[in-house]
Amino acid sequence: MKILAIETSFDDTSIAIMDNHNVLSMQTYSQIKEHVSTGGVVPEKASRLHSENIFFLIELAIKDSNVKLNELDAIVVTKGPGLVNTLQVGIVVAKTLSQSLKIPLYGVNHMTAHIYSSFINKPLTDIPEKALVLLVSGGHTTLAMISSGEISILGETKDDAVGEAFDKVGKLLDLGYPGGPAVDKIFNEFTRELFEIPVPDLPGYDFSYSGIKSFVANKKGLVESHALAAGFQKAAIDQLVNKVKKAILKRKVNTLIIGGGVATNTYLKSELSSLDISIISPRGIYALDNAAMIGYTAYYMIENNMIKPEKLTLDASSNLKVGK
Repeated sequence: MKILAIETSFDDTSIAIMDNHNVLSMQTYSQIKEHVSTGGVVPEKASRLHSENIFFLIELAIKDSNVKLNELDAIVVTKGPGLVNTLQVGIVVAKTLSQSLKIPLYGVNHMTAHIYSSFINKPLTDIPEKALVLLVSGGHTTLAMISSGEISILGETKDDAVGEAFDKVGKLLDLGYPGGPAVDKIFNEFTRELFEIPVPDLPGYDFSYSGIKSFVANKKGLVESHALAAGFQKAAIDQLVNKVKKAILKRKVNTLIIGGGVATNTYLKSELSSLDISIISPRGIYALDNAAMIGYTAYYMIENNMIKPEKLTLDASSNLKVGK
């Protein structure tokens, strides 16, 4: 099955051509440099940049993959969650291609795709039957169980997502945008005693990051910024690891799948690697928002009769939930 996949949920325009589980070509345009001046993504600007780049990227992916448009079997697009303005760009283009080529259109949940991003270019048989899932990104912080493709939520953030908190702290401490890589770099290079920040401990498996962020804001100017940034990273990541440890003991699982941009955080990877559990995480570019994970997830769901073609009434769903 040859698939053209489109991802425009936030600030990356990404197009992938898939042949079953394999990526033939993926072309991505990152908007990060255009949003540095505002310290975050401006939806109207992001959607305009998607519109300006999406057709060029489709042409590039088609040429690079040596797959002709009339050889495609399906069009796949992110339908949510994300920014409504940017999601709609991808959906309109996907609908147009589906209608003009007379092939099915499938909509995929962006966060579900992050779960399967670790298996891109691997056969579907590599996906474990049962696993613990940690989704950590700029918009989501979720701990879940997945069993035979069914996702059950254990806990979620009650306020800020962990990636969102990293960006806000980065802005607070004048570290630039995006905040995650900047804070992580400071943490790894920090040789003095970091500033200790209390780690939230909500009941069950839920998370909270607004308190840690406010703690940093209140200490700004009173504590050296790098010590504060390093302390923030430790508290933010320790909260994630504590909940994962709790779930491992209670749920008796031996596999953890990590998805989302924060999966690249070096302290998180280090702490999780010390746990008595098999860790599955995405490689390189597949940890970030990308179209290959959208295409792979659609292929998996089509093969397992978990998804049906969308109608032309398909619309963006900015708050689309993952699992149940």
